[in-house]
Amino acid sequence: MSGTFRSAAPDELDGLALVRLVSRLGVEVRASCTFVYHEGDDLPKAWDRWLRDCFSPLLAPAFAEIHRLAGEMRIERIVELDRKLDQSLDRIPRTNSLMAARAFLEGKSEMRANREWSRFAQSVADGKAPGHAPVLFALQTALYHLPLASALAAYVWFELESGLPRTAGYRDRTGSGEEALALFSAALPQVRVAMAADRGDFADDGQPRLRAI
Repeated sequence: MSGTFRSAAPDELDGLALVRLVSRLGVEVRASCTFVYHEGDDLPKAWDRWLRDCFSPLLAPAFAEIHRLAGEMRIERIVELDRKLDQSLDRIPRTNSLMAARAFLEGKSEMRANREWSRFAQSVADGKAPGHAPVLFALQTALYHLPLASALAAYVWFELESGLPRTAGYRDRTGSGEEALALFSAALPQVRVAMAADRGDFADDGQPRLRAI
């Protein structure tokens, strides 16, 4: 993706509004998660780098698997995948992910009555699971019965919004429409690949089929 932004269609802006709503289910964005952008850098290039190096190989496959396991109430296996993700992340995204996860654990009081959420939260409290943000996000959306495609797209928006700098005016400018949508749209092919891989839906050349979300 270059440094230019395309115009957004009205239906895409509606879709972005929905994703933003889903991504904020009881969680206040406080700090960067695994996507980190420093003002003055090339934002589209930084976003592309995150998609290529972190989201596609690590986060998206883990998210899809955890979302499925949550639907099957397999919390022990989710704990294992959380530990595996912890070992796979580089130091900075690992640290940021654990810090961002606090908002999920502290801000989800309404989830404490949910047995599966409480079991995982207790595993984090006991030190059995690190409790990474994408793991908690996937678990949360699965327990809310959100489809995987919507959940994963919402997580992408959460990462984008979390990673933007808090300097005056910048967040309003980027979060108001077309620039944010262009960056978000750049991630959708990767979301579709993750969806296809999760379904085992591959073309004759062995590549995941791309389906519309």
